[in-house]
Amino acid sequence: MATKPKSLVISVSAGSGCYRHLKISEQATLEELSSEILEAFDFIDDHAHAFFMNNRPWTDEDCYYAEFVDEDDDEYRHTCDYTLRKAKLHVDQKFVYVFDFGDDWEFRCRVLKILDEQTEIPEVVRTKGDPPDQLAPWPDDDL
Repeated sequence: MATKPKSLVISVSAGSGCYRHLKISEQATLEELSSEILEAFDFIDDHAHAFFMNNRPWTDEDCYYAEFVDEDDDEYRHTCDYTLRKAKLHVDQKFVYVFDFGDDWEFRCRVLKILDEQTEIPEVVRTKGDPPDQLAPWPDDDL
């Protein structure tokens, strides 16, 4: 018997007073979640990313990396190969998403709900605060 499609609502925080709640299918990959997080915060998707499902950045336990971080080796699990369902996300689970390994943008994530519905197109269902400026760490003349 096939299981009924589900969706998740995930709170993603980019610091104090700035968060987005994303609704996304459990069939979406972690790579797709990465893209949705970046779009929700008006970031340009131009660097490597990783998810640390144990809520501790840069640990080797339960982590997933962008495919191009280690294309030629099987040392890492890649975000393009794992759906949210396969990653076994559950309500109240906290995890960290790191983007741009030079600037180490850390986004704190928490699964708020699992819905008994299919979400065809991911969407931001709640917004609070202005997003951080992705280009702020660099002087204008270095761009």
